[in-house]
Order: sequence, then C-alpha cells, then structure tokens
Amino acid sequence: MCNSLYICLFIYDRGKPFIKGKRIYHHQESGIMLAELHAHTTYSRGKKIFYESVSTPAEMLARAKRLGLGMLAITDHDEIRGALAAKRLEKKYGVKVIVGEEITTKSGHLLALGINELVRPGMTVRESVEAVHSQGGIAIAPHPFDFKRNGIRLESKHCDAIEVFNAMSIDRLTNRRAVRFAKKLGMPVTAGSDAHGELMLGYGLVEAESEEVDSFLKDIKGGNLKLKVDYMPLEAIRDTAIKKLCMSYDYTMNYIEKNYNWPQRVIAKSMMDIVSSQARGIDSFLKVVSYMAYGGVLFYSGFTNLVGFSALENRVKRI
Repeated sequence: MCNSLYICLFIYDRGKPFIKGKRIYHHQESGIMLAELHAHTTYSRGKKIFYESVSTPAEMLARAKRLGLGMLAITDHDEIRGALAAKRLEKKYGVKVIVGEEITTKSGHLLALGINELVRPGMTVRESVEAVHSQGGIAIAPHPFDFKRNGIRLESKHCDAIEVFNAMSIDRLTNRRAVRFAKKLGMPVTAGSDAHGELMLGYGLVEAESEEVDSFLKDIKGGNLKLKVDYMPLEAIRDTAIKKLCMSYDYTMNYIEKNYNWPQRVIAKSMMDIVSSQARGIDSFLKVVSYMAYGGVLFYSGFTNLVGFSALENRVKRI
C-alpha cells in the first residue's frame, strides 16, 4: 500500500487560487482530512535565537483555518505546552489539533504525534520511540538526511514513518534520499512544512480519509496518505527568519556579547542592527543577502551529500 505514495510524491498541488503568493486551499471534500504534521509555535525556543517560531498557537490555528486545513500538529522543540494550548483552542477555530513534539535525541530530531506528556530530550532514538509508543503516539523521522538540521539518518528505520518531503529542504537532495530510503525499507511516508510561523504553513501537507485524530494516526502508520506538497518560497523563509531575529533581538544581542569574540562580535551586532532597522520593509541589501544565503545552502548541501553519498548508500544497502 505504501508504494502507491511514491507515485504522487512529487506531483505538486499548486494550491490555487493564490492570493499575493499566499496559498489558499479550497474547502475539503466530505470525509477527506487535509493536515499539516510539522509546525512550531512561539513555545519553540533556541539557544542563540530565543524565538524559533514567530506565531502563537492561536495565530497558527487561525492561519490553518484560512488555508482550509482540517488538522494541525503542533511539534515544538522539546516542548509540549504550545500543543496543549492549541488543543484547548481547536473548537474555537474549527481545526483539530494533534499534540506533538519535536524531540532532540542523541542522534538528532524525532517527531512525536498523539502524545499527552512531554518526552524528555537526550535519549537514544530507540528509547525516544519507546517513550512515544508508551503514550499511544507514533514516531516520525523528520528531514532524516538533512546534514544541517539534525536528521537521524539510518536510525529512521526505528520509526513508524519517515518524512520524505520537508518543505524547508529547499536543496531537494535530502528529500529525494529520504524517498529512496523509505522505499527500500517499505516504510510509510509523510510530509511536513516544518513551519516556524504562520506564513510557512501549507506547503507540506498530507491527506487521508479520516476525520478524527486517532484514526488519522492509524492511517499514517498504515501508509494510507496522499501527499500534497510544494517547496516553500524563499521569501517566506527570509521574512520569517528576519521576524525571528527582531523578536529575539535583546536575547540574541546578549548571546553575541557573551559568546562571540572580536571581530565576530562586532560583525554580528552590526548585522543584527541592519536587520532590525529594515524590519518594516525588506530592502535590496537584505534581499541580496538572503539569496546569497540560499546559494550557500545549496552549495553546502550539494557538497555534504556528494561527500557522504557513497558511504551512506553502502550502509543503506546493508540494512
């Protein structure tokens, strides 16, 4: 049953009509549930940047409603309070909420869906999966072969499903590798926007004939999903990143002061001030910087994938 998913994986649903580049989906058909399985709220906090997401649980639900989504999983980093807050608001917004968490394991990130208590970070992948299962939840390997974003790679085999499309993996190589890995092992697949703000929702979606959370989770494990996906526009990534820096300005400046050496500290502070001053309108300079960063991501991904490709493929063959 899983194999049929790979046929439609990269047939992108363009989500028309578009309104100023923001995707608006039509209302779903009766009995069909369109869901976002990978999204973060302001409860996701970082070490260098305080706010990893720029939108509250209420703002994420409101956006999901406008996009025509019927279900939204909140998967904050090592945190469950945002998901529980969203759960309390699901009737108000008419969007069902899957309580989740993006757990930091010893090997990388792991998505937990359908849990009710925090799964502590720092355990092995197997221990984390067992902790998720003990709560009746399911474990998904997000962006498993993304070298920069802590994918768990081959340990994805211990999960219930693999996220083979992550809308933030704009290099595309890591998604394709995830597809090959899941296909080789015959594992169920999912997609996710990995949204760190409301404008990033709606690019990596899944669809199933289940209207309740429990049955939807069973459909994930059973491979009964259709993926409706498209890569996230650079503008959405850029604008959200700038907003994160502005919201975390004081915290990040303090981090720079305490942890960076001169001249790194001077350069970093100057860049923060430039970003902050341009928060209300992205000027040409910031646009150029964002495209340069995008090029750097593509180069880094291509290089790391090329270097690690042969060794990783040989290890996959031995599984």
